[in-house]
Amino acid sequence: MLRWRFVTALILAPIILAAIMYGNWVVVAAVLLIVIARAAQELSRALDKLPFVAAFGAGALPLLLSLSYGTSGALAGVFLSLPWSLLWLSGYPEARTLRALLALLLMALWVGAPLAHLGLMQDLEPDGRYLVLVAVVGPWISDSGAYFAGRFFGRHALFPTLSPKKTVEGGFGGLLVTVAVVGYFTHTLLGFGVEEAVLWGAGISLLSQAGDLFESILKRLLELKDLGRALPGHGGILDRVDSLLFTAPAVYYLYVLSAA
Repeated sequence: MLRWRFVTALILAPIILAAIMYGNWVVVAAVLLIVIARAAQELSRALDKLPFVAAFGAGALPLLLSLSYGTSGALAGVFLSLPWSLLWLSGYPEARTLRALLALLLMALWVGAPLAHLGLMQDLEPDGRYLVLVAVVGPWISDSGAYFAGRFFGRHALFPTLSPKKTVEGGFGGLLVTVAVVGYFTHTLLGFGVEEAVLWGAGISLLSQAGDLFESILKRLLELKDLGRALPGHGGILDRVDSLLFTAPAVYYLYVLSAA
C-alpha cells in the first residue's frame, strides 16, 4: 500500500503542479473537468442507478459558470443544480431516491463549487498561482505528515467510529508538519507575517483533516470502503481530493478577506 501511494504521487504530482504553474485558465479548467467527471463516475457507480450525465452536469455547472461570472457564477451553478437534478430524476424513475438527490447536490456543493474556487484563485494577482499551490499541496503535506506520524507514533484513536486508523498523534503530526512547511512558504513567497503564516498552516491542516473525515462519514453512510479505485494506494479521485474540497474555498476567501 505504501509503495503504491508513493508511485501514484510521483506520477500525478508533476502533472498537476505543471498544469497549475504553467497552464492557462483553459488548461486548469480542463483538468478540473476531468476530476469532476471521474468524481461523477464514482458516485454514479456507488449509487448504482444514478445517471453519470446527471452527476457530471451538477458538478460542472458551478465550474463552467465561474469562467465568466466568477464567484457569483459558482453560486449560480449550485442553485441551478437543483432544477438540473429534478429534470434528470423525473426522467429516471429508478434513480428517484433520496440518496440520488443528495448525491447530485453533493456534486454541485461539495465537488463543483470548491473546484471552481481553485480555478478562480489564478485571477487573484499577484499571488494567484502560489495560492493554488497552497490549496493543492497543503493537504498533501498534512496527509503525509498525519500518515507517517500515525504509522510510527499512533496510539490513541482520533475518531474511532468514523475512521479507526486515524490517531491523535497522526493528527498532531499532520498539523505540525503543515504549519512548518505551509507557514514557511506563505511567509517567504506570499509575504505573510509569522503569526499569519502559522495560522494559515494550522488552518490548512485542520480543514484538510476535516475534509478527509467528511468523506469517511459519507462512505459509512453509503456502506462503502472506497468510492473508487482510480488511484492505486489512494482509492478513488474523491479519496484523493476530499481534503482539497475543503481547503480550496477557504484559501480563496481568506485571501480575499485579508486583502480587503
